[in-house]
This record gives sequence, structure tokens and C-alpha cells, in this order.
Amino acid sequence: MRVLFVRLSSFGDVVFALPAAKALKAALPGTRLAWAVEGALASLLEGAPYVDEILVANTRGWRKDLLGRRTREEISDFLRRVRGARFDLVVDAQGLFKSALVTAAAFSAGRRVGFGFRTATERINCLFTNEHVDVDRAARPHVVDQMLALAERVTGKSGFDRTPDVRHLVEREDPVVDSWLLQMGQQRFALLQPFSSKVNKEWGADDLLAFAQRLAADGIQPVLRWGPGEEGRAAELVALSKKIFSSSFSSSSSFRANTSSSSLPLLLAPATTPASSARLAARSGLFVGADTGPTHLAAAAGVPTLALFGPTPAERFSPVGPRAAVLREFPADYNRSGSRWPADAVDEAARILLS
Repeated sequence: MRVLFVRLSSFGDVVFALPAAKALKAALPGTRLAWAVEGALASLLEGAPYVDEILVANTRGWRKDLLGRRTREEISDFLRRVRGARFDLVVDAQGLFKSALVTAAAFSAGRRVGFGFRTATERINCLFTNEHVDVDRAARPHVVDQMLALAERVTGKSGFDRTPDVRHLVEREDPVVDSWLLQMGQQRFALLQPFSSKVNKEWGADDLLAFAQRLAADGIQPVLRWGPGEEGRAAELVALSKKIFSSSFSSSSSFRANTSSSSLPLLLAPATTPASSARLAARSGLFVGADTGPTHLAAAAGVPTLALFGPTPAERFSPVGPRAAVLREFPADYNRSGSRWPADAVDEAARILLS
């Protein structure tokens, strides 16, 4: 059987979709599974034993230059590959109009399974599938479980593992990350991920720096992870942390006594791709971050992970992993500074994860 699995984006949601794809591959013997995904996220799937083929659909880029020559060529190539594969089954795990267009491209598939009108994010998606799955969101609110419901419908089985399998990413060698890890040696470190694609989900600088100081005082090197377009902001935070550390180091004898001489409040992490961030996270002792893709990837890799949730519902998007926890946004009047995640609360949660 040839199966087309459609989950184009985003970073975190592609991670959340891994259990459904793995379930389809495992429960349908002899299946060849192709996954349609945005090009920027394709590396998350490369080497996964349950994904046989990756079909890149750069829908975000295509929409920016719909009439451009390159766009026309890429769309033509994508349609040729989809139609030439002659899929028997399409599973649309996105529920959007853009994913519906991908589903429509595989018109030869006799069975096209997707979300029903009560579950699909954009109801027009339902017009392009012929088998609908509506999920009881009260009973199964998390997006991982909603996508697994599609696999359950297709296979007639249940009880699938809901933790994303990212071993192919953790085990994949990366020269940049591996060189940085070699330089770190045996130094314990924690990865901090303050940035997000949405500003209202980010971890504030004041709390981040306070938490970094606390880690340094315990002999744990805080490391700032950053992504494309975030290096400048990350460098500013590292520079600010050095000033704060220098002041604290010179003025507080108790701080000097409890701080490892080899640690700094913040180090800049090496450049990572979505895929190599899993390998970097897997070597850390703790990952603390906003509700964003790298945080979910770290949790899936089995790293003690603390996710800081603001406006997004944790019951739908909390990280899935054996050692993951969530700290919800505190009310603005929790302390005088108005911090969303007070440093003392973050610190306490980190202690629980590290124990």
C-alpha cells in the first residue's frame, strides 16, 4: 500500500505528527509512506525509519511569488511526483486549506482520510477528503492524540505510543554541534530557549537572566539556544549577562563561593538546524523554553524539559516526553515586576526536573 501523509507545518506540529506516521507504518505491513512537508522542516523527517519518502511542498514560498518561474517549476515537480506515485491512501493530518490542495493532488487515492467539520481547523478542508474523523476534544484535547485518531481510524487499532520517536535525529552526526560538545567536555549545561515565532509566547529577558545566574551558581552552565534570525538578540542577551555576572561576582562573596569558576551566566549555543537541535538538546541536562518547536523536540528526545506557556493552551500543545513539565503563565500581579514566569517559580520547577 502507498500512503501519503500530509502535515506541512509547523515545527512543533510536525514533531507532534510523528507518532501518527509511525503508527501507520507499523500497523499496515508492507506500507510505503510518503510525507508531504514544508521544505524548511524536511530535515526533521530525514532518516526516520517510518518515513520512506519526503515530498517537499514549499507552500509558504509559493504564496509569496505565485507567478514566479521557480514557483511554477516547483509546483509542477511536486504535482508530478504526487500523481506519479498513485497513492492508495491519503491521510491529511493538518486540516487546512493548503493541506487540502495537497490531498486533492493525489486524486487517484480511493481513500482520503481527514478531520471532520468539528475538528478541522479550516472546514473547507473536509470537502477534499471522503472519510472524516471527528475527535472528542474534551476527552482527547492534545494535537498528538487527535492525529493518532486518524491512524486509529485507518488501521482499526489503538494503543499507539504517543511520544514522538526522534532517535534518528539524536543519532545523526552533526559537525557543528559535535565540535561544540567536544569543547564543552564534561561540563554540565542547560539549554535555554527564550525565543519563539510569536512574541507573546517568549520568555522575558529579566527572568531568563535571573534563571541563568541561578544555574551558574549551582555549577550548571546556562546555554542560550537561538534559531534563524535570532542570533543578534541572543548575542545581546549574552553580552548583558556578562555584565550582570561581573557585577554579582565582584560584589557577593556568597555568590563567589557557590559559583563554578569555569561557568558564565550564558554561553551562546552553536548554530543548529531544526534537526540538529535534537542532538544538541539530548546532550544537555535540562531544557527550558517557550512553547516552540525546539522545546517539543527536546521533550521527545527524553531531556528533562520545562515548557513555559503563555497564551497557547497547554492541554493542546504541551510537550510530550518522559520527563516534560509545563509552567503556566502567572498573573501579572504575582510580583511587583509583573514577570510572566517569576524567576523563583521557574527555578523551583527546574529543581524538580533536575532531581
